[in-house]
Amino acid sequence: MRKPVPVEKAVGKKLLHDVTLITENFKGAIFRKGYVLKPNDVELLKKAGHYYVFIEECFSADTVFEDEAVRELAEYIAGPNVYVKNIEEGKAVLLAKCKGLLKINIEGVFKANLSSTYVIITRWENIGVEKNELIAIVDLIPLAISRNEIEEIKKRLKKFIPLVYIKPFKRKKVGLIVVGTEIYEGKIRDLASDKVEKKVRKYGGVLVEKTIVPDQEDIIKNTILKYIRKYDIVILTGGMSVDPTDKTPKAIAATGANVIAYGIPVKPTTMTMIAYLNSKPIIGISSGIIYFKEENALDILLPRIMADEKWTRKDIAKLGHGGIMSIFLRKKGKHKH
Repeated sequence: MRKPVPVEKAVGKKLLHDVTLITENFKGAIFRKGYVLKPNDVELLKKAGHYYVFIEECFSADTVFEDEAVRELAEYIAGPNVYVKNIEEGKAVLLAKCKGLLKINIEGVFKANLSSTYVIITRWENIGVEKNELIAIVDLIPLAISRNEIEEIKKRLKKFIPLVYIKPFKRKKVGLIVVGTEIYEGKIRDLASDKVEKKVRKYGGVLVEKTIVPDQEDIIKNTILKYIRKYDIVILTGGMSVDPTDKTPKAIAATGANVIAYGIPVKPTTMTMIAYLNSKPIIGISSGIIYFKEENALDILLPRIMADEKWTRKDIAKLGHGGIMSIFLRKKGKHKH
C-alpha cells in the first residue's frame, strides 16, 4: 500500500473509502466510496479535517478493500441462523435469522481481536434475541488488507468456528403458580401474572394454565407436582423472601427437586430460585417483577431454558459479573427484590 494523496491531487479520481464528518449534532459520510472528487470538494474536505485521501493508485493488486474484507470474515464466523449485511463506513453486521438464544465462542472472538486488523464486537452471550436483531459487528481497522492476511486470520480462527450462532427457542408449555394468601383471599389483585406471561411469550413459550394458592407449603408443593407432570416449565411468583409467611422456596425443595440456586447474583429479583424435577425446570421468581417488569431474572433464566439448555450452579455463580441490570440502576433499587 502506498501513501494517501493530498486532496488537491485526488480531484477527478474515485474515493476508495467513505469520508466522514463528526460534529456535536452529526456523524456520517459526506462523501461515499466511489465518489469522484470535484474541485469545489477540496475546501469542504479540509474543513472536515481530511487533507489526504486514498484512491486506486494507492494500493497493490492483491489488496482486499474493507467492504469485501469485513463481509468475508463475517460470513466465515457466522453459524446457524445468522445472516450478514454490509453497512456504511466499512462494517459488516451479523443479524439473527430467527428468535432464539445467542451463542458466542468467546475465546474465538478474543483471538480475532488480538489481530491488528479486524475487530469483532458482539452482544452478551446467552441473551434472547428477536428475528433480524443485531448480534455482532465486524470492522476492519485499516482501509484494506492483503489476501494473505485474511487467510492467515481465518486459519487462526478455524478451530473456533462458528463464533456466532443462534439456537432457536422451543415452544415450551408453562404452568404458573401465583403464591400469596392475600391474593388467594381476594384482598389484593394479582399483579405478577401478566408480567410473567409477557416474558414467556417473549422467549417463545406459551402460558397454558395459571392458579392462585395460599402461603401453605403442602398446597404449593402439591400444585408444583401436579403442574410438573403436565408442563415443560413451572414458574411460581411470590413467597420468595425470608419473611416467616413465605413458604415457596421450602415447597419447591419439598417436591424432591434438585435446587440449583436460591438467591441468584443479579439485581433486581435476587431472591429467585432455579431447580429441576424430572429434568424439568422450576423457577421461583420474587414479587420484584411487579416493579421491575422491564428487566428481571426471567430475562436471564428463560432464554437458555427455552433453547433446551440446562442451568448449573457454576452458570448461576458467573452471573454476578455484569449482574447489575440497567433497570436497577435507573430505578435506584436499594433492597432485596
